[in-house]
Amino acid sequence: MGLNLGFFNNPKHRVFDYQPLYYNPRKEALDEKIRAAKEGQEHDKGKDRDYMPGKNIRGKIQQKIYYNRRQAGSPLFNRVIVFITLIVFIVVLYYIAKGMGSLLQ
Repeated sequence: MGLNLGFFNNPKHRVFDYQPLYYNPRKEALDEKIRAAKEGQEHDKGKDRDYMPGKNIRGKIQQKIYYNRRQAGSPLFNRVIVFITLIVFIVVLYYIAKGMGSLLQ
């Protein structure tokens, strides 16, 4: 597809070939049975399985904090700050230019 000029040797892609050192089929079968039993118990409990008191309140507070940080301020407030900064910048430039003018005379 592209030009292969051969100035540099491109290394071949590295391949990840992980083979576990220890494998115990009995332990794997036991873990699978335990996982299946836990899933069966969780299915029986229904909605109450991951109930945490205050979870909804904490979530709402964190969500409000996130949205308040995301919106720094109202556009009107930002415009006023920019306008005041520009005025201060122009005044500073005026006095610098006036000082340079008096130095050159």
